[in-house]
Amino acid sequence: METGSGPLHSRYDDDPAYAEAIDSFVIGIAERVDGLQDIEARGDMLGLADAVTALAAEADHLGFPHLVGTAGEVAEAARGRNGELARKALEDLTEIARRVRQSHRGSL
Repeated sequence: METGSGPLHSRYDDDPAYAEAIDSFVIGIAERVDGLQDIEARGDMLGLADAVTALAAEADHLGFPHLVGTAGEVAEAARGRNGELARKALEDLTEIARRVRQSHRGSL
């Protein structure tokens, strides 16, 4: 996991073509992570793998590599049906999502 505790910005933050999509993604990240946590709590490892893979694809497109890497760890653990490892990786993903959310101008 990325060290530090400050906000994590998209590599495309300065590109106006991405502004609206990044804004929407960042605003919705907490709800999406809540959904991932709900899926994990139900023990639906394949559902978790699918949902977190979709999140990773969008994060990759929008320039959030920290989310992509950690989401990949969640997906790998979930596909391997390793609930403990998936839960730990999801905790890491939750922290990174919190830091992404900090980067939004509305969170100041």
